[in-house]
This record gives sequence, structure tokens and C-alpha cells, in this order.
Amino acid sequence: MLQRRFQTLTALVAFSFSQASAAEKPADLQIYAYDSFVAAGGLGPEILPIFEARCGCRVRALSSGDAGQLLTRLQLDAERGSSGAQLVIGLDQRTWEQAKPFLEEWGKWSPEGYSQVLPEVKVGSGFLPFDHGYFALIADQEALSADKLSAPSSLQDLRKSEWKRNILLQDPRTSTPGLAFLLYTKAVLGDGVWDFWRDLRTQWLTLTPGWDAAYSMFLRKEAPLVWSYTTSEAYHVEHGGNRMKNGQSRYEAVLFREGQPVQIEGAALVKRGIQTETQRKLAREFLEFLLSSDVQSRIPLRNWMFPVRRNVKLPKSFQDLRKPAKLVKTSDSASDARVTLGEWARIVAGGAKSTRRE
Repeated sequence: MLQRRFQTLTALVAFSFSQASAAEKPADLQIYAYDSFVAAGGLGPEILPIFEARCGCRVRALSSGDAGQLLTRLQLDAERGSSGAQLVIGLDQRTWEQAKPFLEEWGKWSPEGYSQVLPEVKVGSGFLPFDHGYFALIADQEALSADKLSAPSSLQDLRKSEWKRNILLQDPRTSTPGLAFLLYTKAVLGDGVWDFWRDLRTQWLTLTPGWDAAYSMFLRKEAPLVWSYTTSEAYHVEHGGNRMKNGQSRYEAVLFREGQPVQIEGAALVKRGIQTETQRKLAREFLEFLLSSDVQSRIPLRNWMFPVRRNVKLPKSFQDLRKPAKLVKTSDSASDARVTLGEWARIVAGGAKSTRRE
């Protein structure tokens, strides 16, 4: 999940948004959050003090890993019969399906500003989308030029000999982007997906546990292609060093003829975490706050994703990004994902075990 943002290439820091420690004064609102939300330079340290000033309350974000780990935390809370948070932020449309039993639906309530949310990112009642993005390979054009290669234009191109050990992917058993890539290939290739993956085994340099490791290897020039987000291109524009001597951008998103898969990240009310109507009111106010211009305008340069609200002005680096010609709908079903992963492990990985999820 998005959570595999560029802040996570630096050390994560524990972050409390109130002057007083939790031991001195308990927070009025506690949020399970993905790691990069609470990291230095992340979205949390910018937006939560704004919300605290508005509500006159204390908010605490609890760093809880990525979307998969957030789901695990919700499951463990349900087993205990209590929760340490009233809200969770960082689930995506795939983990949402599995998390539904642990979350509150909205009922007759609808968040203020929800009518301004792009219809294509609305997942369902109870899921408040706050950002979205498109998965894609990122190419190091300098490395490709040195090897006299051109970026691939379709999934099938990845089977060609020139890409042998030239691709960095994430393990779908341990990585949200990795799972998205697997489901994307299945959606595009159908019955031919496993022949594709059998060929792909000789093409990737490695399957990393998560996005962080793959992108770090990419920046160390260990391979010229990495599975990431189209907005990675904007990150390099904003941070300099993205122009080659010929004036061409060095890091560019590779848009396939088949189209690109989408990730939608959201927030929700935790069913067992809300004990009073005062807590519910405060939690709902925070969901509405996520759709405000104060938050949505910060999404691009803090989460490196697109906002979900209409008519939010984007930085030039985002305005200049090429848009996918086609969006590929992948299965959001938890049972479909389990079956696909099982088949992938049997055919591609030989049943090798995974150890952690990122």
C-alpha cells in the first residue's frame, strides 16, 4: 500500500501529535495508521496538528505497518474483543473486503464532501477513500540507453530475452504492490497467466519482500525496471536529478498497451474501538477532514498519490504525468486472491513459504 512511499526509505519515527504524553493524558482519538503516515516528512505530522487545532482534541496515530499488517491488527483486536483505536487509515480496496467484519458501515450518515469524491474511487459504504494511484513499471532511461534498450510497451514484452534479470518485482505473498501485479497479470492474460509467470521466473533479478527494498535496489542501479507507481516519476522531478544530458527524463513510468491497475487507499471506523457517541462524532469529523482541501492538497507531495476529490489543483510534476490510456479492473475478492496466490506458489514459487508482509 501506499505506505510504501518514499518516506519509508528513511528511518521511521514514533510520532505523538499532542504536547502531553499518552501516559499523562489519553488521546481523544486514536488511529491505526500505516508506517509512512507517521514518518518524518509524511502526511500525519502535517495534517493532524491542523485537525487537533480545529477540534480542540488530542489525536494519536499508532504506527501499524502496511495495509496487510493493519488488517492483522484489526483481526487480533476482534479476537480480544476490544480495540486500541477508533479509526484505521491505510487500507486499500483489496484489504477492505477482508476488513469489513471489523469496521462500521455508515448507515444513514454520509461524510461531508463525499459527493465531491471521484466516482471511480468509491468502494462502498464505510470505506472513505483519501488517495489513489496507478501501478506501473518505472524505467531508468539512463541505464536503458547505456544498454541500447527501449522500455517495454506491453506485459508480453517482459518475456523477451533482453529483460533477463533486468526487472525488480515484489513478492505477492508479502507485498501489496506485488499482489497487485499478480492480480493485474491475471486480469489481463486470463488463462495464459501461468505460462507468462513461468517465463517471468528467469526475467526478474529478485522478488523483494516489499516496495522499499525493490526501489532501493533500483536506485542503486541493480536493474533498470522496478514495479512501483506512476507518481514515482513526479517524486524524482520534485527532488531533482531527473534530467539526463540530452534533456530527457531519467526516471519515467512505463504505460502498457493493456492498461494499468489502480490502488485506492482509505480510512474507516473501527467497530470495537468506538465506545461513545462522542468518539463516533469525533471519528466521523476526522473522516470528513480527510476530504478537506487542507488534506487533499497535501496528498501529492506527502503521499505521492493523487487526491480523490474533484478539482484539487495538482503540482506541475503531477500535471505533467502521462495518464494511463486504460485502467485494468482487478479482483478485489479476498477468496480470489487466496486462490490465485495458492496457484502462484504452486506453479511459480514451488510452494516456498513467506515470512512477513510489507
